[in-house]
Amino acid sequence: MIEGLSARRRRNICCFVLGALAFPRFLLAQQGTDGPPPSLGVLRVEDSDINIDGRLNEVVWQSAPVGKGFTQRDPDDGSPATERTEIRFLISSDAIFVGVRAFDSNPAGIVAQLARRDEYSDTDYITVSFDSFHDHRTAFLFGVTPRGAIRDVYYYDDGGGNDRAWDPVWQVATSTDSLGWIAEFRIPLSQLRFARDKSTWGVQVSRRIQRKAEWVFWAPFSKAGSGFVSRFGDLHGLTDLPSLTRIEFRPYVVTDGRRRPESSGSIYAPTSEMGGDAGFDLKYGLSSDFTLDLTANPDFGQVEADPAVVNLTAFESFFPERRPFFVEGASFLNRRIPGGQLFYSRRIGRRPQGWANPPTGGTIEIPDASTIVSAAKVTGKSGSGLGLGMLSALTTGENGTMRDSLGTVVGSERVQPWVHHFVGRVQQDFKDGQHTVGTMITALNRFGGADGFGLRRAAYSFLLDGEHKWQNNTYGIGWSVVGGHIRGTEEVILAAQRSSTRYYQRPDADHLAIDSTRTSLSGHSFGLYFGKNAGTWRYYAFYNRTSPGLEISDMGFQFGTVDRQQTGGGISYVRVRPTGPFRNFRFGVDANSVWTTGGEPLEFWFRPAVFNATLRNNWRFNINPMAFRVGQRHVTALRGGPLLRKSPWRQSFAGLNSDRRKPLSVSLNATIGGRFDGPERWANANVNTGIRPSATVDASVGVGYNWTKNPEQWVTRRTVLDSTRYILATVRRQTMNVRVRFNWTMTPKLSLQLYGQPFVSSGAYSAFLEVDDPQAGGWADRFHFYGSELACTDTICDLDRDADGIVDASFSRPDFNVKSLRATTVLRWEYKPGSVLYVAWQHGRSEFLPGGEFGGTGAFGDLLGLESDNTLLIKINYWLGM
Repeated sequence: MIEGLSARRRRNICCFVLGALAFPRFLLAQQGTDGPPPSLGVLRVEDSDINIDGRLNEVVWQSAPVGKGFTQRDPDDGSPATERTEIRFLISSDAIFVGVRAFDSNPAGIVAQLARRDEYSDTDYITVSFDSFHDHRTAFLFGVTPRGAIRDVYYYDDGGGNDRAWDPVWQVATSTDSLGWIAEFRIPLSQLRFARDKSTWGVQVSRRIQRKAEWVFWAPFSKAGSGFVSRFGDLHGLTDLPSLTRIEFRPYVVTDGRRRPESSGSIYAPTSEMGGDAGFDLKYGLSSDFTLDLTANPDFGQVEADPAVVNLTAFESFFPERRPFFVEGASFLNRRIPGGQLFYSRRIGRRPQGWANPPTGGTIEIPDASTIVSAAKVTGKSGSGLGLGMLSALTTGENGTMRDSLGTVVGSERVQPWVHHFVGRVQQDFKDGQHTVGTMITALNRFGGADGFGLRRAAYSFLLDGEHKWQNNTYGIGWSVVGGHIRGTEEVILAAQRSSTRYYQRPDADHLAIDSTRTSLSGHSFGLYFGKNAGTWRYYAFYNRTSPGLEISDMGFQFGTVDRQQTGGGISYVRVRPTGPFRNFRFGVDANSVWTTGGEPLEFWFRPAVFNATLRNNWRFNINPMAFRVGQRHVTALRGGPLLRKSPWRQSFAGLNSDRRKPLSVSLNATIGGRFDGPERWANANVNTGIRPSATVDASVGVGYNWTKNPEQWVTRRTVLDSTRYILATVRRQTMNVRVRFNWTMTPKLSLQLYGQPFVSSGAYSAFLEVDDPQAGGWADRFHFYGSELACTDTICDLDRDADGIVDASFSRPDFNVKSLRATTVLRWEYKPGSVLYVAWQHGRSEFLPGGEFGGTGAFGDLLGLESDNTLLIKINYWLGM
């Protein structure tokens, strides 16, 4: 029924539904407002008055004002804490001190586990968070367990985002006695950013009582509300704060050895090589609220390897950033926009993107990454609420090694020029962070003949965005406007027009047109969001539009196609206090609709029932019994061909997580779905087991299995009998991977971490067909199914379309079988505060073969017979604070 409606009628219906969701009176009823936040004073002391030993036995601690009256968030939201907690704050000219006395009626029941820094562990813990700008949006969190394992996190956007790579240098000591346990913090002011003209900071203290699954807060932090930092209490008396000059210098040296196996084709001899390098990181406090970070020749050898994937789509895979320099403090720059992310730091230092012609019959060996010569960033926020983030990085030109048909090195050829990357963002907060307006730019420039490598000469983007909240963060509106511009030769810009993100050549798109004379391409996007984010009834509505010419992938990441408009919304009912068998639960409904900017309807998606809950025994589950997608027309299925109609589908999902506090915990989830018309089906399941045999060791083993039968998998395009034929096939794809993690935390400063992922995947292609009528109503009516006119061997398929005995076209048979094992082992020792020794071993082995046979678990054994690529790395840095 929906498919028969015009695009305008569908938009009108969708807007009416969203309006009906957004404005009923019972949904707009005011939420009960919280009382005034709790407040506490700070006592000024001399630094020498305190000995950080976890005892709180100095006289000054007894003289400090005491904060009490903690409130539960879990399990009984809003009720008083079942155990008493007292907090005290002191300040000197160099540091702020926090003393927390966690009383416990059963000290023997305190759960005290060790974990690597910033790693989550189900244990008792205490956290202290400072909103040192008192902007109600940003905060610095410091946490500790009874055994001294620490966490430190920087929060932004009122807790909506966080930066766990932030690793300040600070002290904490703990002790346990007959009354409970104590945590004593010393946090140097040099490690914080703050506004010197503000004598009041926001502050929050939380405590986790593991055996009771209880989480309590000094400033009430109810699940019925919205926001995190905006819920903090006040810390008074922070006057005459010093103007500190912060300089931190961290030089490093690294040595590594690698043994590489013969590469595919056996033209390379096994390679053994040794290497070494050096560089440094420098952190300089420009003021009490802005910091400059510099790095020269950064090394990321200790970073965990990306997981293996097999990607059969027209788009690249997204992997999260793991490199410390780009993770720490860069969260301010990672802005999501409709359909993408404006800055994707993994573009810096990635594998060279250019090309060069290898010798006849030979190959070209391209480096795995580009060398980052230097990078700098400035981050911070002023007392007036002006936030600033800028990052600049320079990568060198890279050469590929040329080898002839015998594998002999015959020279080198440049495959990428020098590249400069820049991103900058400015954001101003108003009215205690309730309103924000920001702008952001990115710029990439390639030097030294970018045109000769088939690359864009320059790429720029621009963002203007804002967020506005009211009624104690209950309601919010967000908006964004984006522009993008790229420059290059006619060939480069023509390739951008034909790329999978836009397909200007699509024959049935009247609103798109190829221009082969263009030397630049520009586009824009717009997004608008409205939502009620607190209370029992919550809902949201959104609209976004992205023009066909937007291109941000040189510095950002585009998820799928541009040339789209999307609108949607949802409503949910939330209970945060225990009800019947539930500790809390949420029930919701949501939907959205998508069409091109030319008005072509693409799909309507609807989830009539989404339910997730936590039971009283701390088990959690979520169920989406049925989701529907109808009216679907796929833009990329024919890789630049016309829209392909897709039959409606349905899908079901269920997930279950046991109590993570137990020594043995299990989580599992499963999805199953398929088309109503046509043979397409899919199913996947993931099981993860967590094991905690002792306070110092934890491990997890996860197994994932995915099975799909897709009768419309893209194969190739061929011109046959003077017409273009879009050839598809049924692919039966099976993937299995195992994820193993092992952590041994010997002390809070010394840990051993292991990660491994065996991975096998296969795809068997059969039932080849070509598209006949891409918009036909019935599935079988859309295709011509090949019979005797197509003959396939194990490696090639020959098509005799008119059955005259002459082959009209040929293509490689696309069956595949992939095996991979990636593993990383890292020993980390913080031998003095801020100074770390890493010993890392990286191991990999892989094989790609034709043929679609799936070996199942037996294929994991085959991995042991493959040659391995091993790298051993030793890296040491030394922290100097001045």
